[in-house]
Amino acid sequence: MGKIFSKPKKRYVRRKRTGSSRYFFYFILALSVIFGLVWGIRTIFTKLSMFEIDHIVIKGNENLETEFLENLAQDFMGLNLYATSKKDILQKYENITRIKDISVGRIFPNKIKIGIQERLGKFFVKTLEGEIFPIDVERIVLDNDTFYANENLPIIDIADSTKNIVVGRNIRNDFVEEIFRFCDEVHLYYPEFINNISEFYRANGELYIVEANTGYKIVFGSDELSDKIKRFKFLEQNRTFEKGKIIDLRYKNQLVIRSEEE
Repeated sequence: MGKIFSKPKKRYVRRKRTGSSRYFFYFILALSVIFGLVWGIRTIFTKLSMFEIDHIVIKGNENLETEFLENLAQDFMGLNLYATSKKDILQKYENITRIKDISVGRIFPNKIKIGIQERLGKFFVKTLEGEIFPIDVERIVLDNDTFYANENLPIIDIADSTKNIVVGRNIRNDFVEEIFRFCDEVHLYYPEFINNISEFYRANGELYIVEANTGYKIVFGSDELSDKIKRFKFLEQNRTFEKGKIIDLRYKNQLVIRSEEE
């Protein structure tokens, strides 16, 4: 008989388990412990009376009264500092058009800090009905419930109706844009000029500018503004002008001073 040969058995080598899964388990465990500690500490903080809010700190406001801003947050007095939502505090201020940006922070152990960035008036705009609204550099219309002493602003007569003015939104008016461009250019040659102006208005197709202190008017025309501004600055420094006079600089190399009645 022939020999019967059996197939050799395969030998399986048992691989050693790497430590990666063990390290992952430890990592998850550590995260769970840290999360538990943070949650536990926060829970304790929200229960302690020493963290009850007893003071509201207002920073950054310029025109808005501190007392007014503090009173808006009075509902949070006595509540726990760490149980109070910052979002709830922010909602108290969201309808104030004068506030451009706001931040809320906690001051250990029991104070709320509210940082305010205000929208400041750049010009007043006057409507056909004679109503006046402040606007900021972004052309946002601000409320006119209160006028502030340090906002003694030039008036732009927009020749438009009050019904087209919406507080809190951009004003859409070509004359307003023209005045912003004009002031930007003038600032390059005479930065203090705007501080001495009370009003801008258009008459007979020309821009009229009313001087604030005496009340005389200036007409520059539409061309060579840089030269005319320099000429006016020289004249202003070397002579005086009376109320009721118009300083007409529209003509090249010629100064015309005439009465408003002419």
